[in-house]
Amino acid sequence: MPEVVPQPASWLHPGVEVRPSPIAGRGLFATVDLPARTVVVRLSGALTVDDDQRVVAPGGTPFANHCCDPNVGWTDEHSLATMADVAAGQELLTDYAMSVVEPGWFLRCHCPSYRCRQMVEGTDWRIAALQQRYDGWWTPRVQDLVDAARS
Repeated sequence: MPEVVPQPASWLHPGVEVRPSPIAGRGLFATVDLPARTVVVRLSGALTVDDDQRVVAPGGTPFANHCCDPNVGWTDEHSLATMADVAAGQELLTDYAMSVVEPGWFLRCHCPSYRCRQMVEGTDWRIAALQQRYDGWWTPRVQDLVDAARS
């Protein structure tokens, strides 16, 4: 009989809270300084896309808003961690390209970053500059696609 591995429970780091976001709806915010590589969100189950084309975590688990210059990335298929030091008060943001690979998916972006792509698409993982910038921060499934595309 195959070993049954339970899905990890969803949780937020105690130094993270959900509150209104100037980017979209509600967002995740650091309430304390968070050093680089701090796991801030653990999700159980698969991410989906809602009617507004936003990435949604299962069971209403809070999820980071999108930004084309993120400060959190994936450490495995369930965990988001800070990519650099994040100061208390900053919103935790991820680039949805790190986890979304559906070719027809898109999101009109209005993030404040000078790197804003205006349109985020399910094929953005193919952009060479993103492949380099996010190396090691993609979900494992997307990292495999990136690695295969490079060889």
